[in-house]
Amino acid sequence: MKPRAGEAIMDFELSEEQRMFRDSLRKFLDAEVRPLDDRWGDLEMTAERAKPLLKMLIPWGYVDSEGIMAGGSEPIIRCVQSEELSATFPGLAGMSGITAGAASLIAASAHPELARRLVGPLSQGDLIGCIATTEPEAGSDPSGIRSRAERIGDHWVINGAKTWISNGSVADIAVVLAQTDPAKGPAGFRHFVIDRRESPFDSREIQTIGLRSFPTSEMFFNDVEVPETNVLGGWKSETVSPERAFQRTLALFSHARAGTGMMAVGIARRAYEIALKYVQIRKQFGKEIIRHQLVAAMVAEMATEIDAARLLCHRAYLALGRGRADVEASMAKWYATEAAVKVASTAIQCMGANGLATENRVERCMRDARMLTMPDGTTQIQKLIIGRALTGRSAIR
Repeated sequence: MKPRAGEAIMDFELSEEQRMFRDSLRKFLDAEVRPLDDRWGDLEMTAERAKPLLKMLIPWGYVDSEGIMAGGSEPIIRCVQSEELSATFPGLAGMSGITAGAASLIAASAHPELARRLVGPLSQGDLIGCIATTEPEAGSDPSGIRSRAERIGDHWVINGAKTWISNGSVADIAVVLAQTDPAKGPAGFRHFVIDRRESPFDSREIQTIGLRSFPTSEMFFNDVEVPETNVLGGWKSETVSPERAFQRTLALFSHARAGTGMMAVGIARRAYEIALKYVQIRKQFGKEIIRHQLVAAMVAEMATEIDAARLLCHRAYLALGRGRADVEASMAKWYATEAAVKVASTAIQCMGANGLATENRVERCMRDARMLTMPDGTTQIQKLIIGRALTGRSAIR
């Protein structure tokens, strides 16, 4: 049936150009990056190891500050990039995305001189970035942030602690959310750019069950001084808008949620591909196990979960390119991360005892997928966000 005049047509397939990009990227990642994941993907990442890895990705548009916060100049290409790298080396996918996000924030709102000094090195893999928001008592509720920034002369002095910060232990540059005036509430928040080389801070790696090559850290700021020009969007009196810092934080969460969803899709696909290959070779009761109905059903379930998660994430990226998309991002993050856990668990089940062997890689997919249900708001928080948007009534406050 042909669409009537004025009706939108939604195309669920990649264009020929997008497919060509995906196929070329996949060929590169399989040949050059997958062996590095086999060697380092389940080990703690160091800055010395990370920077050459990030540089490998530059020709393919990773670690690119342009358009990150708007979903990229081509949102579906951004989705393809994230899924393919996450299916190959998920820790590196996370590191590159966070560094690009920090570079994008600095490029968009920093003092021109600060942007000139930092955006290029961040985008070229010479520096690693992080975005430090979450605190021990402020996770999904950023309004509870207690880190303080006090203006003393022409400098700001920052004190506080952050936790569960991606890239935190290896970051050279941190974009840190701090409160400048508690009496103002959310209107008192500002983002500060802290160059670790000039304003040192401490950090500690948090050991986790998965994504071990994607550093997760605590960060500690004790009388850390930064120049006035290191305030994002507030380096000239006429551009000072403290209220925007809190809104920027909420927007960051939406972008992070969509990105986490795409990472989950890539990890789920890797688990599925390993299991699919196995069930077509492994024989039991005189035939390949894919010819047993229960195994075929599990394969069908995995493929459907991955497709559904991918479509939700693509929709979220497209919506973010048009502005705020809290519901779409929360739906994508919730569904994709939970689907990845389900797919990885099913993949292990398809492989039986062999799925438990570390050498077969699928068990790491399970550990990596489980990590993604927590950051940027748990599954339960995503449901509360969606419910609030649909009803206008908040179950949070």
